[in-house]
Amino acid sequence: MSQPRHLIVAATLLAVAACGTEKKTSVDEDGGAIRFSAHEISAESRTCVESEGTCARVHLKFIETTGGGTEAARGNIEIYLLHDLVSRMRSLLPEEVGNSINNPEGLAAAFLAEHRAFVEAFPDATAGWSVEITASAIASTPTVATLDITEFAYTGGAHPNTRRRLVSFDVESGQLLGVDDLTTDIDTLTSLAERQLRLDQGLGAEDDLETAGFWFPKEGFSLPDNLGITADGIVFHWDAYEIAPYSMGPIDVTVSSADLNPIVDKNFW
Repeated sequence: MSQPRHLIVAATLLAVAACGTEKKTSVDEDGGAIRFSAHEISAESRTCVESEGTCARVHLKFIETTGGGTEAARGNIEIYLLHDLVSRMRSLLPEEVGNSINNPEGLAAAFLAEHRAFVEAFPDATAGWSVEITASAIASTPTVATLDITEFAYTGGAHPNTRRRLVSFDVESGQLLGVDDLTTDIDTLTSLAERQLRLDQGLGAEDDLETAGFWFPKEGFSLPDNLGITADGIVFHWDAYEIAPYSMGPIDVTVSSADLNPIVDKNFW
């Protein structure tokens, strides 16, 4: 398969680098919050530049740790971010192509090459391809770092695919935090989240969720593993199609820190 004749790849540093190069094995004296720098990679096919036929574009906005926290926490976050970005890009490519590439720049180039091959095979195709993946830190405190990773991808079909993933890391241990790491009172947390969902959707306590269009299991409302700790509390996220029709879009539910403080031991707020 030939590579595209035109490839624009730009990486832009958006934040200052960390001070010092020594490895940290304990929480930094500046308060412990992990610091991040942001970078971008933009790539597009020749046809985008020349306005000639359909084209493909890639825009990757990702972050790297520059200090704060512990070495374990920063290392785990770096591993997670790279694995997530590579996995998302590979999912848009044939296995035999994607699985042989381990870096974002190579995967961006492969995405453009796949589009070129598709256009050569189907010259009447009119829809362009695009992918945008953005990672940002929406919370960074001495106790927790929360990442927000969003993806918009279109390679043909009725509509683009959009995905959002929230993940939180303990700043000291580097542990990826799930519901069981936050509280032992899962029943109360589940009830709080269901109450908030009903409020957000204008449903009463006795209204049937299935009748309202939701697809929860027979047992009723359940928590997702897609969650992030923010300054406001815990945000639970479901992508479109996960618990409701596409027309209802993605759904977020935030359980406030005031409601969580009695059942969450760690001092996140």
